[in-house]
Amino acid sequence: MTPSLQRTPTNRPRRAAAVQPDFQPGEEILSVTVCPAPPGAFVVAVHGEVDRSTGPLLCDRLLHHLRPAHPRLVIDLTDVSFFGAAGLTVLVTVREAAETAGVRLCLVAGTRVVLRPLAITGLDELFDVCPDVAHARLRPGDVADDDCILPGPRAGPGTPSSV
Repeated sequence: MTPSLQRTPTNRPRRAAAVQPDFQPGEEILSVTVCPAPPGAFVVAVHGEVDRSTGPLLCDRLLHHLRPAHPRLVIDLTDVSFFGAAGLTVLVTVREAAETAGVRLCLVAGTRVVLRPLAITGLDELFDVCPDVAHARLRPGDVADDDCILPGPRAGPGTPSSV
C-alpha cells in the first residue's frame, strides 16, 4: 500500500512571501544621509532595510565617499531595520575599497539586527565596530573619559596578553 498525501482545502487566502506588511506605497525602504564630521571624516547614516534591492544603492553611496582626502568613514547602522546577506556583501566590498584608498572604516552598530549577522559570519572580527558615533569619532590614540570605555583589541594568535 502506497501512502498518499491529500491536500485539505482551506478558505484562507495564500500569503505571498515577498509582501512586507509594514510597507506603505511611496515609503522609502532605504535612505542614506551623509554628514561631514571633523577632523577629516564623514558619517554616513543608513536608515531602513539593507537587502539585495537596496544594497547596490548603499554600496554606490559608500564608495563615493571613500577619498584619501577624508581619511575616515563612519557608517552608522543604528537605524537599520533589516540587514541581509547583501548588506554584508556591501560592507566587505567597501572595506576592501577603503583599505586600497587608505581610508579608516568604522561601523556604528548597537542593534541585534546588524550585530547578529556580523557575529555569525565572523565579520565582526574584521571591522572596527563601535556602539555609537561618539566612540567612532575618537581617533586611534585619543583618550576616552571615564564614562566612555572603548572596546580593546581582541585576543588571538600572536597577540600579546596582559595580566
